[in-house]
Amino acid sequence: MCAYCAGMNSRSNGASSSIRERILETALDEFYECGFHGATMRNIANAAGCSAANVYNHFENKSELLVEILRRASDEQFTATRNALRKVGDDPAERWRAAVAAHALYTARNPRACLVANSELRYLGPLDRKRVVGSRDAQEQLFVDIAEGGVEQGLFTIERVHQGVTAVLTMCAGIPLWFRESGPLSAQEVADDFAGYALNLVGYSR
Repeated sequence: MCAYCAGMNSRSNGASSSIRERILETALDEFYECGFHGATMRNIANAAGCSAANVYNHFENKSELLVEILRRASDEQFTATRNALRKVGDDPAERWRAAVAAHALYTARNPRACLVANSELRYLGPLDRKRVVGSRDAQEQLFVDIAEGGVEQGLFTIERVHQGVTAVLTMCAGIPLWFRESGPLSAQEVADDFAGYALNLVGYSR
């Protein structure tokens, strides 16, 4: 391929990627404001500044758009949690604190994606849902493993680990309902506070 053609292809791919990202961003806004059933491909196209046909060039339907948005959010949150755990040692209490803080921090900093993920997942069919929940299930199992390790070492006194993990994740899921960047607490302060609440929930005491 000549250098000119290669350059043209590179610019074309870059423009296509930019349009795709803009569509995803406006789709997230649409799902957040209107819900899955209220959102329309035409409104998403108008907000993205492109034609409906252009949206369909990138995504087959609304479900595919929602799948991509939820999959990204789940993957990013799982990655953020794993990265936080790489910075701490083997102590279950420190790992529990780090995991919850990272999970809560991502939720506080990405409220629209997290709210859409928690409210609109139910509208996906079984196959589409399966494409989304992999990272979410892995995240939950990561929390279970840490908590069970704390119980085994006598550091945590919680009797029902799975129920406790569900309680912590549900608590974090509620952050976007009230947290505002303009409020008295920063996202990091909220995350640190929630990590402390989670330590109390599993019965940890220094």
